[in-house]
Amino acid sequence: MAKHSPRDDNYDQLNINALFESLFAVSDSALIDASFDGFVESRSTDSHQNDGDFIERAIHLSSVLLEAGKRSARKRSSVHNASVWALTQDLTIKVFSMFDTQSLFCAAATCSFFKKCAADPLCYININLGTLAPKIKPKSKDPNNKDDMVSKMIQRAGSALQSIKIGVEPPYIIDDDDDKWGIKRFQQREESPFLTASCLSSLRANGGVPGSRLRSLHLYRITMKDKTALSDALSASLSVCHSLVELKFVDMHVYISRILESVSRYCRLLEHFIFEFSGGRPDLVETSVCKEFVVNCPKITTLVLQACKLFPSEAFELVKGFNELKYVDFTNCYSLTGAFLEDLATKGGGNSLEVMILRRVYSLDKEVVIKFLNALLAGKFRQLRHLDISKSGGLVHTGDDGDLRYGASDIIPSKKLLKQRPNFCLVNKIC
Repeated sequence: MAKHSPRDDNYDQLNINALFESLFAVSDSALIDASFDGFVESRSTDSHQNDGDFIERAIHLSSVLLEAGKRSARKRSSVHNASVWALTQDLTIKVFSMFDTQSLFCAAATCSFFKKCAADPLCYININLGTLAPKIKPKSKDPNNKDDMVSKMIQRAGSALQSIKIGVEPPYIIDDDDDKWGIKRFQQREESPFLTASCLSSLRANGGVPGSRLRSLHLYRITMKDKTALSDALSASLSVCHSLVELKFVDMHVYISRILESVSRYCRLLEHFIFEFSGGRPDLVETSVCKEFVVNCPKITTLVLQACKLFPSEAFELVKGFNELKYVDFTNCYSLTGAFLEDLATKGGGNSLEVMILRRVYSLDKEVVIKFLNALLAGKFRQLRHLDISKSGGLVHTGDDGDLRYGASDIIPSKKLLKQRPNFCLVNKIC
């Protein structure tokens, strides 16, 4: 067998180039049609199979030429865009790193130059896919495909990753008083979750490199097959997030004590822990977990535990234990009673508190509320600017004296309190 030499390749390339020059010189499509039909007829035999082979080969060749033309056009467009685009590649990457994730995808689809820039790890420092409607729309209907897409983004970011916001964010309700203090409450929605906790598995890739510098993690309605599986998956992901400063869960069915255990063990730099839950069976916040959380995460300034089974002693342990705590929200906490406020008023703690939300804590009796407000008048909790004790059938305005009452008696010294502390806001709406 004769050996194939580079000269043969050069000869073939010259022939193909000459063929292209001859073919592209013809501008009359009718002439091409007639020539092709004549060529097929001249090569035809008694077998229709041979005719079919010629036609199939012609169709295949045309598709190859079409793809080659498209590829060449994209390449030329990319070169053109890179030459006329005002920014260098480094500056383009810098700009892209400021985009939200959906905008980044749109830019990447524009041209090859932008696609190359959008693939840089710096563009995935902040992965933002938290939205009122799912932004991820993969071609496949397989739910695992969506998880894979997020997982690949995390892998692409690598050690540059700083924040993740994923899931279907519920609509928030903000009234005038809430807006004044930056407080948001959400309504439960019926839309199904579209991501599972498996999408976070890449945080542990390469020895946990992607998760090692993560500072903010917001998860909205992430799910798994059951409560145990979700809690286990999230705990495994948190095990590499040692730099985490802000952690937020919204409407997620997890074992809250299991999550707090993981946070206490692995996320000791945490400053903001937010757990917003709109329904389902309340989960118990265990005493031992509260103590461990206070000891291991001393930097906590924001603590939100909604719709949990939280006893007064545990709530007091948390508020008293975090010396830098400024914002606390125990909305809808089952088992929380007025003993919590009474302990704060008499035993101390919570000196750095600025905002305290106790919405729909139905066991807050009038004597305890009066005692706590009197403690404010006595000069305690000087940093406290906002107290929300709204609930069904709670405090009501009566008369012209500006004070509040429970029913027809039991005056709440609100007028005197507001005169002494004019920047203080007491919210007592029926909800």
